[in-house]
Amino acid sequence: MGFMKVCLLTMLVLALSFSSSLGQFGSKVLTGDADVGRLLEDLPAPLNPKFGYWDTGINPGIYDDGDTIYLDMWGNNIIDANDIRLTDYGSYRAGTKVTSADNDINKPLLNLPGQQAGIYYADHYGSQGYDLADPVYLLVTNSILPGAKTATNDVRLVRVGGLAPGTKILDIHPDNDWPVIPMIVPLSSGGPIATLRFYNANGNVDGVGNPIYDYSDDLYIDISLPSIAFAGPGGYPFGFVVPNNVRLTG
Repeated sequence: MGFMKVCLLTMLVLALSFSSSLGQFGSKVLTGDADVGRLLEDLPAPLNPKFGYWDTGINPGIYDDGDTIYLDMWGNNIIDANDIRLTDYGSYRAGTKVTSADNDINKPLLNLPGQQAGIYYADHYGSQGYDLADPVYLLVTNSILPGAKTATNDVRLVRVGGLAPGTKILDIHPDNDWPVIPMIVPLSSGGPIATLRFYNANGNVDGVGNPIYDYSDDLYIDISLPSIAFAGPGGYPFGFVVPNNVRLTG
């Protein structure tokens, strides 16, 4: 078992190094990447992001391996343009944004079943805190905090060994039942370790100067600065692309 874990972590580091250079969904930012230093914005109202699933599996009303996970940017339980797929749906890959011409537009979303569903990481680097080699997951069914562990049908948000971001954990996978630590739980808290923020690629703003999130913008799990939602007056409404951020689009 120890040898298997060493091999898995070695593959993880190599995979992260390769995928990050491509700027793809589920890659971690590395020192020297082209996007390092970009200003990231908090998601402005009326955006109210949360995770949800479209009940496309074989068990109606029950979350299972056939259901499709989305980041519901407006939090309205409907698949809208610019929501983000976190698992594959047909020919649409994880990390792609929904457009008005896609056949999943306007489909209903259900809330994730776990009371403590959210973004977690597995501390496998050996130091205290979140590091480059630490896998990141969306825990879907988790209802305990602390003491959370990965479980069947949770979603990988980075590559873990040979298992791609956007894939679900199966019973037989070596990363099933791994202890994990909260990064953003619940999503609205912007903490304790990270915040969802976006790069305003086209620079567009509304009439009062607030950045507008749209199709061209990249979304990150950002660890650079604490959010106001989490830290209050000591928090920030922005951050920066820094090493170990996770790309959620691309």
